[in-house]
Order: sequence, then structure tokens, then C-alpha cells
Amino acid sequence: MSALTRHWELKLIALVVSTILWAFVVTSDKSELIIAAPLELDGIPSGLEIKGERPDSVEVQLHGLRATLAHLGPDRVRARLSLAGVRAGDVTLRVLPEQIAVPPGVTVIRVNPSRVHLVLGSARS
Repeated sequence: MSALTRHWELKLIALVVSTILWAFVVTSDKSELIIAAPLELDGIPSGLEIKGERPDSVEVQLHGLRATLAHLGPDRVRARLSLAGVRAGDVTLRVLPEQIAVPPGVTVIRVNPSRVHLVLGSARS
């Protein structure tokens, strides 16, 4: 029996354990990223439009695997707010982490600003 085949069971177990450990270390490399997410406004009531300044994006702090975050761009992260049911005048909307669309495996930690101020007026003027 050669030195290579002696105690092959233990060598196989050591190889499997080391492979699992390597895979764990490589895939568990977590990181955080701050990215500007475009702001999409849905459900604007008919007859109303946004007057004046409107924010184009919000800053989003994300947590996930470093490899996933490295390939993440503003085209894959979106902040979507609904204006359904709002009336004309000053409107302040909260921007919650649940309103941020992100890929699977990515978690939203924080949104800045957490509130968006809009002015809605009649579309006829």
C-alpha cells in the first residue's frame, strides 16, 4: 500500500472539510455599499402634477456579498413611492427600506433622505 492510498478515508474527509471551509470563506465576504437609487413616483392622481423641485434619487445603504455589490449599479436599485390618494398641496412621503427594489441577497440598511417633500398642483395651470 502506497503513502498516497494509505488512510484514504481520512484524506478524503480532510479534502471535503477544507473545500467546504474554503467555499464558506469565499461566499461569506459581506460588505456595505452606498448608492444613489433613482426615485420613481407611481400613482399620481389624475388632474394633479408635481410642481417645482422634485428629487431624482435617494441615497441607499446596502448590505450583501461583496461580489454581488461589486456588480450592482443604479439600474438594478430603484426607490418606488406611491402617490395614490394624495391631494393637491404640500406632501411629505416617508421612504422606507421596503420601498427600495434590490436584487435577491441584498438588504437595505438605510435610506437618506428618509422623507421626500413634494408639491402637487392642478395639471390645468
